[in-house]
Amino acid sequence: MKHIFLSLFLLVATMASAQDRIILINGDVLDVKNVELKDNKVSFQLLNKEKRKRINPDRVFSVQYATGAEQIVFEPDPLDPNDFKPEEMRLFIKGEQDAKLYYHNTGNKIVSAAVGAGAGLLSIYGLVVPALYSTVVGSFSPNVQKHNVSDPGLRDNLNYREGYERQCRERKIRNSLVYGFGGFVVGFAAFAIFLPNN
Repeated sequence: MKHIFLSLFLLVATMASAQDRIILINGDVLDVKNVELKDNKVSFQLLNKEKRKRINPDRVFSVQYATGAEQIVFEPDPLDPNDFKPEEMRLFIKGEQDAKLYYHNTGNKIVSAAVGAGAGLLSIYGLVVPALYSTVVGSFSPNVQKHNVSDPGLRDNLNYREGYERQCRERKIRNSLVYGFGGFVVGFAAFAIFLPNN
């Protein structure tokens, strides 16, 4: 009898913690409940909220239900022969997710802050320097062969690599802008305080 109660308790606990997942095109995963797909809309509830939210289906790759079933929402553009097919998009998203998990560009953050701080010498005209630096840095993709990934066998897959490199470029641009402008503010303030006005 004790085993029956324990089994029922575990079953109820598992069902209570079961949740759906929405996989977005950008690689993000939303843990949600009560997902509904109808009338070209995706609606859901956040785990601890009762209010329903909606998301544009163009941003969604698939919905993974708590039951283990998956429904692909992504549809390739029939007018674009070069658009990803669903399995190609899955690999692209996996590349984005691995880049978010494994790619750390600490050196870029340090250099961006230094460039921004140096640009503070140019007073207000120095604002263009961090933006220019982030544009240049973002034009280069990292070599995926030299970085950690969840599955080394995927490194040679073109779709996976494209997702990985795109996410890395976006992260480099974002970080170089944030750290560059942060460095600019610090440099501008320091130069204004410590350098005598001529």
